[in-house]
Amino acid sequence: MTQKNQAAQDQLELQGELVPLRVAASIAYFHITDPVRQVSSRDDLDEILHLVAIALSTAAPIQRLDGSVLTDADLNRTFYRTLEQAGGKPDLEAFAIRRQDLKRAMTTLKEARVAFSKT
Repeated sequence: MTQKNQAAQDQLELQGELVPLRVAASIAYFHITDPVRQVSSRDDLDEILHLVAIALSTAAPIQRLDGSVLTDADLNRTFYRTLEQAGGKPDLEAFAIRRQDLKRAMTTLKEARVAFSKT
């Protein structure tokens, strides 16, 4: 395999890697949110990550750590319950998103933010 082919293969493998959802939500939050509007404390960020995970789920498949993709019913049951309901917020460490899907979702959400901020 040539060096160029190996680099392309490595890039494909990298794009297919799973990123823990907590990490992905943090990356997405700071990528999408204007710096002047970003939270400044870890506690505030922890409160927002659940909402960012929901936003990501609207633009990309969310997976369990075993690689199985969450269905719409799974997403609704896991992420959309109110904070007062039993179980509280989901453990984002139990889920992941493919790196390629994360990039695409961040682009989509950022474009949506820009479009909605113009109105």
